[in-house]
Amino acid sequence: MRVNRLHMGAYLCIASNGVPPTVSKRIMLILTSFLSYFSVPPMIWIQNQLVGAHEGQQMTLECHSEAYPKSINYWTRDRGEIIAQGKKNF
Repeated sequence: MRVNRLHMGAYLCIASNGVPPTVSKRIMLILTSFLSYFSVPPMIWIQNQLVGAHEGQQMTLECHSEAYPKSINYWTRDRGEIIAQGKKNF
């Protein structure tokens, strides 16, 4: 009755009564916002919020998002400049 974003995803309903065959149906649950029927505001999570590296060491910054329609994700520096995807030196 009270679903949230964590409930979104694929579900499988299986029916069996001991008489073959067992049947199943897969459904997708997509949550829509009450404010806008066709969209859900973005939600982000960053698994490692503190990342360290030695100077010159290669590293990857990860940001995961969930939104409908799909979000456009990017990183910025302190002053607001956007870091180009795949940029090595910043």
